[in-house]
Amino acid sequence: MKRGLCAARAALLVVTGLLLGTGVAAAQTDLAKVLVGRWQGVLQFKKTNTDLTLRITSVKQEDGKWIADGRFGPNPVKIDIDTSGSKPSLRWTGATGIVYDLSLLDDRNLAGTATLTTGQAGQFERERAVKLEKKQ
Repeated sequence: MKRGLCAARAALLVVTGLLLGTGVAAAQTDLAKVLVGRWQGVLQFKKTNTDLTLRITSVKQEDGKWIADGRFGPNPVKIDIDTSGSKPSLRWTGATGIVYDLSLLDDRNLAGTATLTTGQAGQFERERAVKLEKKQ
């Protein structure tokens, strides 16, 4: 009886471990499938818009956190991915110090804000609207 109980517990632990491992792999595949690619859009100002291109080349989990590698314009960027909410959000800092914080609206759209550094903002609002659409 005791042996059977121990064997059942061991089997349960093995199955649970396999399911959890599969879940992480599936989550990584899903995030990569959605995020990897070229995203284009605009940083919106009151009088003008600036074209933006974000190219995400890889998505992986490191030390329990999701990160992506890519290029924002011509510059390489590391992107922090927060999966704690209902939709993943991406955060990175551009070469000029602007902090981008965007949420995945669906498989093809990211939207959020760009927070300008004090010198760039001047007397105006520091946050600007950003919208990106996946192109490939």
